[in-house]
Amino acid sequence: MWWHEPVVNDGRFVKLYVNGCEEGRNPTTPANGLTALGMPFLVGGYGWHGAINQVFRGTLGDVRIVDRPLPISQFMNAR
Repeated sequence: MWWHEPVVNDGRFVKLYVNGCEEGRNPTTPANGLTALGMPFLVGGYGWHGAINQVFRGTLGDVRIVDRPLPISQFMNAR
């Protein structure tokens, strides 16, 4: 089984989509980027007080990072 889970940062919000449906977003605090405090970008877990926590245990088949927000029609069909 696979899931398509894009995360979009448009400069105001970070939104999580699961199989094309918006499932979450930061509701009150504007997004200021994908990383904070000069820490590296992390795929498959998150950092807390200098340690990596809650790691994903599985296989990531395809990871793409682009430098601009994409419309839903592009990120759902991009290859």
